[in-house]
Amino acid sequence: MKTQGKLLIILLLIFFIQGIPAPCSAQAAEAQAAEALAAQERWVAIVTSAQGGVYVQRPGQAQWVPLAVNDKCYPGDSIRVEENSRAALLFRNDSTLRIDQNSSLTFQPVEEQTFVMRLLNGAACFFSRFPRSLKIFTPHMNGMVKGTEFVIRVDGEQTQIDLLDGQILAENEKGELLIAKGQSVMAKTGHAPVAKAVVRPRDAVQWALYYPAIMDFGPEDFPGGTDWQQKVRQSIEAWRKGDLSGAFGALKGIDDAGIQDTRYLAYRATLALAVGQAQEASAWLDRILKADPKNANAYALQSIIATAQNNTASATDLATRAVSLDPQSPTARIALSYAQQALFDIRGATASVQEAVRVTPNDAYARSRLAELWLMQGWLNRALEEAQRAVSIKPELARTQTVLGFAYLMQVKIAESRAAFEKAIRLDSADPLPRLGLGLAIIRRGGLEEGRREIEIAASLDVNNSLIRSYLGKAYYEEKRENLSAKQLGIAKELDPKDPTPWFYDAILKQSVNRPVEALQDIQKSIDLNNRAVFRSQLLLDQDLAARSAS
Repeated sequence: MKTQGKLLIILLLIFFIQGIPAPCSAQAAEAQAAEALAAQERWVAIVTSAQGGVYVQRPGQAQWVPLAVNDKCYPGDSIRVEENSRAALLFRNDSTLRIDQNSSLTFQPVEEQTFVMRLLNGAACFFSRFPRSLKIFTPHMNGMVKGTEFVIRVDGEQTQIDLLDGQILAENEKGELLIAKGQSVMAKTGHAPVAKAVVRPRDAVQWALYYPAIMDFGPEDFPGGTDWQQKVRQSIEAWRKGDLSGAFGALKGIDDAGIQDTRYLAYRATLALAVGQAQEASAWLDRILKADPKNANAYALQSIIATAQNNTASATDLATRAVSLDPQSPTARIALSYAQQALFDIRGATASVQEAVRVTPNDAYARSRLAELWLMQGWLNRALEEAQRAVSIKPELARTQTVLGFAYLMQVKIAESRAAFEKAIRLDSADPLPRLGLGLAIIRRGGLEEGRREIEIAASLDVNNSLIRSYLGKAYYEEKRENLSAKQLGIAKELDPKDPTPWFYDAILKQSVNRPVEALQDIQKSIDLNNRAVFRSQLLLDQDLAARSAS
């Protein structure tokens, strides 16, 4: 016993000298581990997209550290989104938040089931399936979300909320105001919230749209030895790797005013569109046309902006002009294909891209676009071959991986499709299509809830996309959430009145809730809008001819 007692004393002395906790502290260590695990489970949101400079400052820390996709945010965290940057978050309750450039916000402790956020400056777009899921505080007024979707912008003098769907109670010490779908409210410092007339509330969220890239750039485009040309080459190298922060950072210090190189101006416009800055991109394109009024690439990029903003007539005119000015330009042909697709002219769009491929066989954008169009028409083998060619030309291009993913998905090669979609998300986290594809692939394997969550993320990345809203409505329908399904299909109809997809899904929904007459009317409407055997649903996600016949 004496020997054992001495050994115990010696061990305790060793633990004390070396700073190692004694065996009796094992329970305390377990408690600390449990507390740390619990803290990890108190996360507020997870990052689903980060473009450019997106940073977080944790409580008690002085430094700001970069945020990346799949990083988690916790109560007390401050988020900063810098100039020429965007971010997207998914809350624990599956609500989504899109954050514009030059924005700062802080997450407060959660109040029961309600997340609390303080937006200090900038803009954000919020989407939720649940009322009372968010409280938002600003320097001028506070808001309790009673509905589902709104855009908020805060500057030094005022806060404005544009409500896209649902209700919001806006209040401050001077008064309160309840607004409904399609209305806007504004509050200035020291004044009560007041209603504001806005003709098109969804214009407030154009910064959150996705503008597909159609024009490639390489270091060889700027072979000169001047300082600005060297910086542009560095920028392009970063851009090709998906490093937008590095791409914009490399351009700092360039005196843009004296540069008339239209290729450089087109690159600046392309970078601006990558982070949703359509107005800034348009300014760069105006400079091109001032220097070269017959520049086909400038008109092509203007057409892409018009297509994304659902201005189909302008998009067609601009793309047609681009092709007439330079029939050999693959950029012009690709832009025209998007405009033609918006008008449901899939054959015309295919012909346009085939010509682009003929002229420039090694253009990865043209190859991936052709694969996309083959999918729409059911040519699955052609689509897969073309997608594989696009990937072989430029594997680091997100769109080539996305189209490859859909090609695999249509051939029920789920593992291959998921791998392609996940790679596309890593390359371009702002592109909604790989999120949509990943959601559909997961649903195909029986993961309805997880797949629906991916489609919600896709909707947050391109908030005015009718197609994605239709598929989100379909996912809600599969979850037997008829009210949510009907709401999303209604939004899809508003966003694109010419798209037959939401009418068809709405017919299925109404049939299932015993509204056969209205279902038949919606079926007929979808037929009137679309005489083809497949939907506009990009990438052949549904074939509706047999379903319509059965109905």
